[in-house]
Amino acid sequence: MNRFAAVVSSLLLCSGVAVSQFSASLDTSAGTSHLTMRFRAESFGGSTITGAPYSAEEVDENQQTLADGTHITQLMPTVKEYRDSMGRTRTERQPFNGGITSGSQHLELPMLVEIEDPVAHFRYVLDPERNIAHRVEIKLREERSRSSQSGTVQSASGETVAAIGTPGSGPATASASAAQIKARTAARSAVDDALHPKSSSESLGTETMEGVIVEGRRRTTTWPTGAVGNDRPLIATYEYWHSPALKIEILSTTDDPRSGQHTHKVTNLNTSEPDAALFQPPPGYTVKDETGEFEISWSTAQR
Repeated sequence: MNRFAAVVSSLLLCSGVAVSQFSASLDTSAGTSHLTMRFRAESFGGSTITGAPYSAEEVDENQQTLADGTHITQLMPTVKEYRDSMGRTRTERQPFNGGITSGSQHLELPMLVEIEDPVAHFRYVLDPERNIAHRVEIKLREERSRSSQSGTVQSASGETVAAIGTPGSGPATASASAAQIKARTAARSAVDDALHPKSSSESLGTETMEGVIVEGRRRTTTWPTGAVGNDRPLIATYEYWHSPALKIEILSTTDDPRSGQHTHKVTNLNTSEPDAALFQPPPGYTVKDETGEFEISWSTAQR
């Protein structure tokens, strides 16, 4: 029997996972594979977009050319997205980027379905093998801001410096320390600035994509020679085409000489109201409230 544990953060699709997924394991024996995914019942509320329903498919593609001229193209599994006028969302994705391969066998896995209902304040992860809807309460994310100014003094220039000195040191000593810190900071800043990447941004105007108006921007970032050990400048470009009406990106492209080209695009966009049944656990499913860790597992025959 073969067994491996995979870190989900490197294997799962990266777009908007609602409930924290922290590990996975795969057992293969007697021609059958058992995949187990483990979740933490942690779910915090974000912004809810209402009045902008749609359904669509999202496709990601990576392309890279190696130094010897070899071309590598990776097409990620299609993700299905739905949103209704109340801001409820549904995401259907394969559990892992590119699926799972055991030896020479490619394992067919069902879609992982996640539903977010900000109206009822619940998120669901569906288990299609056991007809269970794991329900997690959406909690408000606490804003924590900690600011401690104890043990500091204000210099004459307005710069705050640590009030560390010998016993009996007064304002003159503190002011001298502030001047020294400022001089050292300026010297380091001059060196760092020469190697710091420079960015510029420009508007690409408006276009129509997938039947909706989109606004585009291009950002160009240049790493000077020596910034990351490079012997010539590195230039990366990023383009984003955003729909103001739907508040989603319809197309984004990244061209970075260090990692290649990445394209994310929305296809088969439909702006009509999705079926309300998509945002509820399917009939026949048992709803199970989760407050700690829980698992979803699949069994599939190897081919």
